[in-house]
Amino acid sequence: MDLPVVKMDHILYATDNSKDAQHAFAYAAALARQFNAKLTLLHVVPEFKDMVAFDFGIERSVAAQKWFSVNKDYYEEVKRQVEQIAQSKYEGAAVEVEDVIVERGNPVKMILQVARNKECDAIVMGAKGRGALEDAMLGSTINGVIRRSRIPVLAIRLKSN
Repeated sequence: MDLPVVKMDHILYATDNSKDAQHAFAYAAALARQFNAKLTLLHVVPEFKDMVAFDFGIERSVAAQKWFSVNKDYYEEVKRQVEQIAQSKYEGAAVEVEDVIVERGNPVKMILQVARNKECDAIVMGAKGRGALEDAMLGSTINGVIRRSRIPVLAIRLKSN
């Protein structure tokens, strides 16, 4: 049996800045060092589709402007925080984070889109320690990425004590 040549030139590390995700960074960095690969950090801010855009008793155009302003301010604050975390937490990892990307949208779709656009060879993510029933009923970002990805996905679970 001939084994395929495994190459990893670019790794996407998708993070929500949870402890699980921060633990997964060690694996993303190790893979990047092992394969001398580029490493891109991605954080996706979910869209506020469930938020009521129009306050009762306020003119619709004013309420819409208020909602979009709050949404934009929130996104900009999250982007600033993610960039700050990337600089402080991942600086000493002995691997260069080539790019820090913050996107808005559906996390599964955005992770897959960025992986495709950046021509990544693998995706590394932290896995939450939820039960099988909860995963089956609610779904999860990592399950969606694993099911739809055309490249390998490494799901790292934080060890429980």
